[in-house]
Amino acid sequence: MRITKVLSKKEVLLFFTVASFVYVYPIVHADYAYVDDSWREILAIDDWWRIHGRVLAEVVTKLMAFNNATINIFPLPLLIATFAFACAMTRLTLWYFPRPEWTACLVVLPLLCNPFFLGNISFQYDGPGMMLAVVAAIFSITCHVRNSYLRGCVSAILIAVLLSIYQLVITVFIGLCCMECLWNVRNGKPAQEVLREIGLRGLQLFWGGGGYYFTAFKLMSDRRGSLAEFDSHWLGEVVRKFKFSMEKVFELINAGNGFFSILMVIVAGVGYVLVIKNVLALAGGRGEKILVLGACLCVPPVLIVCVPGPMLFVLDPNLEARNYLGFSVVLFFLLLMSREVLGRAGLRMLLVIPILAMYSFSYGYGQVLIAKKELETAMAMFIAYDIIATKEFLNSPVLYYIEPPINGKWLPKAQGAINYMPALRYLLSSSSMVLRPNTLPQYGINNVVSEGRAAFDAATAEGKTYRRVVDRKFYSFYVTESGDFIVMKDLTGSEGYIRGWWR
Repeated sequence: MRITKVLSKKEVLLFFTVASFVYVYPIVHADYAYVDDSWREILAIDDWWRIHGRVLAEVVTKLMAFNNATINIFPLPLLIATFAFACAMTRLTLWYFPRPEWTACLVVLPLLCNPFFLGNISFQYDGPGMMLAVVAAIFSITCHVRNSYLRGCVSAILIAVLLSIYQLVITVFIGLCCMECLWNVRNGKPAQEVLREIGLRGLQLFWGGGGYYFTAFKLMSDRRGSLAEFDSHWLGEVVRKFKFSMEKVFELINAGNGFFSILMVIVAGVGYVLVIKNVLALAGGRGEKILVLGACLCVPPVLIVCVPGPMLFVLDPNLEARNYLGFSVVLFFLLLMSREVLGRAGLRMLLVIPILAMYSFSYGYGQVLIAKKELETAMAMFIAYDIIATKEFLNSPVLYYIEPPINGKWLPKAQGAINYMPALRYLLSSSSMVLRPNTLPQYGINNVVSEGRAAFDAATAEGKTYRRVVDRKFYSFYVTESGDFIVMKDLTGSEGYIRGWWR
C-alpha cells in the first residue's frame, strides 16, 4: 500500500478495528479480575455505580449481559466497546482529515493507546463502560447535525451520558475542544468563527453538566467524589497531587524511549508554534485575534492540567493510573503537531515509532497481569489447602482474613520488566493485594471475610488466649477467643531472582 494513498471510510474503519483489537489483546489474554470485579461477580452488587453518580455504567453492564443482574461475561463487553471505539476514532480521523492517508490514522490512535488507559480497560466490569464514555466524548465533538440548535442538544446529551458512565472522561471532551480550537486556527477559519466554536463548546459543556447534575448526580451518596474543602490546605493538596501525577507521567520515559520522547516533544512544540502563527493571518479584528491567540496559548497548560483533571480538587487522596484519561489528548496533541512539521509522507512514517512504543507497553503490562494472576492463584491454593488440612479451621463458620500491611504489588516474576518500565507497577490498582478473600470461592472456600488488623491485634492482646496453628512464609493461621484469623505477613523480601548460583 502506498504511503500517500487516500483511504476510504471503510479502510479507515478496518485499520482502527484491527489496530484496536491487537492493542487490547493482552488484556483479554490475561483475563485478570481485579478486586472490584471479583466482589461484583460474587456478590452481584449493582448499586455501587449508582451511589457514585455513574448510573449508566450499571445500565451498560446489564444491557451487554442481556440480564437484570451484573453478571460477568468478559471479554464480550470489552470486544463490543473496542469496536465502538474503533468507529469513534474513524469518525474523528475523518473529522480532522477529510482525505486521510494511513499515517493520519496514527495520529488518532493514542486516544486508545494511552498507557494509563490500560488501567481502565483492565477492569472487566468498569472497563467497557469507560471506553464507551470516551466514545460518547468523541461523538459529541464530531456531531455534524446541520441544525445548530439540534447539534448543540445532541452534544449536551452525550456529555451528560459520558458523565453518567464515568465522570473523569470529561477531561477528554475538554481536551478535544482545545484541539478543535488549534485545528480551526490551522485551517485558517475567521477569528470570529473560532471564538464562536469555543463559545458553543462551552455552552454544550454547561448544559451537559447541568443535565447530569439534575439526573444521575442526584443519586450519588458517596462522599469520595466530593470537592475538597477550600481551606488553608487546599492549594497545597492540589499542588501535591499535580506534582505526583507529573512524576508518574515521567515514569513512562525510560532508557529505551527517552531520546525519541524528547525529540517528539520538541518537534511537536515546533508544530504548535507554526499553528499559532496562523492567528496573524486570520480574518477578523485585532481584538478577536488577541482572544484567539490567548485561547491557543492556553491549550498546552489546559491539556496538562487535564491529565489528573478533576482528581486535583476532590476529597479522594489517591491518584490512580486510570484517572489520567486526559493524557490521551496530550499524546494526540503531540502526534498531531508533529505531523504538521513532518510534511513529507516519508517523514510521517516516523509516527509509527511512538505508536509501537505504546503497543510494547501494552504487551508488557499484559505479562505483568499474568504474573499477578499466577501469584494470586498460587497463594489462594496454598491457603485453601491449609484451611482444609487444618482441623481447627475446617469446621469454622467464618474465617477472618487480615491483609498484609504494605506492598500489595509484590511481583517477583515481573520484577525485570518493572525495573525497565517503572510505570507498569503504577498501573496496578492501589487496592491491589497479593490475595483477596473473594478469590477463595473458586476453590470451594466461601466463608472467608476481610477484617481489619485492629481486630486481630485486639484478639491477640495481652491477657487474651490464642495460638498459632499454621505458620507459612506468606501467612499464619491463628485460633483466638474472638474467632479464627488468616493473617498475611509483610512482603518485604526482594523481588529479584538470586544471582550467581551457576558460578
